[in-house]
Amino acid sequence: MKSAVVLFTLATMLAPTGLRAADYCDDKIEPGESPDGKAMVMYSLMVQLAFADRYCGAPATPPSRIAVVVEEFHGCGPRARLEAEIEKRAKDGTTAKIATTDELIRDVVAGDDNISQIEVDRRAKAGIEAEMGGCSELLKTQLDVEERYRNPPKWPPSPDK
Repeated sequence: MKSAVVLFTLATMLAPTGLRAADYCDDKIEPGESPDGKAMVMYSLMVQLAFADRYCGAPATPPSRIAVVVEEFHGCGPRARLEAEIEKRAKDGTTAKIATTDELIRDVVAGDDNISQIEVDRRAKAGIEAEMGGCSELLKTQLDVEERYRNPPKWPPSPDK
């Protein structure tokens, strides 16, 4: 049911003609602008790293670090501005619907179903193996994020040739 709602929403957003390319460095979808993939990449990466932390023994990665890496990957920057924006959002007191790794995992695995933690863990472990390439792939992703955070791209980015 949840996936049907998501698909309907995406179809509705994509239905208008004359869509413009998304501006990856802002967090708004203006009229006529196609929804960008930055939010989808951010969510996907947060889920992968939550699974890596909880089930594969990876060190926890702060959401702010994930946000900086994703923003830089999309050509936004410089890092000082990105970190200042993230810190400002944190101080504004806007709370996310999902605040902890456990809540994120439960939301992804169970959705609105009221299932036990044992069943959540079973489903998560099965999903890691079947859909995410196992713990080895999740650990590679976690290491990649850490490496990208330690070695930020040069700002401003070099122009495409």
